[in-house]
Amino acid sequence: MSKTLREGKTLNQLPQKWMEHPPAKKQGYEKHTYLHVGDKVFHKKFKSWGCGIVIEARTSSVPGGLFYVRIQFQDGKKRVFNNSLDNVCCCYYTGITLLNRVKL
Repeated sequence: MSKTLREGKTLNQLPQKWMEHPPAKKQGYEKHTYLHVGDKVFHKKFKSWGCGIVIEARTSSVPGGLFYVRIQFQDGKKRVFNNSLDNVCCCYYTGITLLNRVKL
């Protein structure tokens, strides 16, 4: 038994929307990140934390998604910061300073 609609057409007879090519990605969207894995940093306001090294960096593939970094500091704690330069809460604006970039 096939389900019928008000007009008397079956579901199989309805026009289908076919896409020949997948939708193209927006060309204008770029990721603006500040830190990368392996970067050595320190925090201007919390010098007691000591220097730190970026141990993880995550980026979102969705426009407006989250970008964050996890930093291991000399005091033994791991702290997570926003890594998007397009966001006012970016770790750059909150005091994280890049000492040097190490290529891994």
